[in-house]
Amino acid sequence: RDAQESRGLGDVYKRQRFARVIDYLRANLSRRLTLEELAEVAGLSPFHFLRSFQAQHHATPQQMLMALRLFEAKRLLAAGETPAQTALAAGLTDQAHLTRAFTRRYGVTPGRYQKQVRA
Repeated sequence: RDAQESRGLGDVYKRQRFARVIDYLRANLSRRLTLEELAEVAGLSPFHFLRSFQAQHHATPQQMLMALRLFEAKRLLAAGETPAQTALAAGLTDQAHLTRAFTRRYGVTPGRYQKQVRA
């Protein structure tokens, strides 16, 4: 029973660590983030952080970062930003990068998405 309780506490601490990392990702969308930097935020070694994060979220930190960037891109496009402005604000290298990633994830180009939201 004690081992089960301590494992439960470990899960709580892990979720809190990863919540800090996700908040950090959101606050730094436009920056290039390294695995070492994110592991430091979580207070874990890079290898342990990567393995644990992936087990908890079913995605790597870089995949999570891209998902957050694309979610932010959706918000900016819906607010009327141009795709070029959106790409830079969301931390993507350029409009072509936005278009490729956005289309891959959502099945529609940023321009078409913007038209659909505004219609």
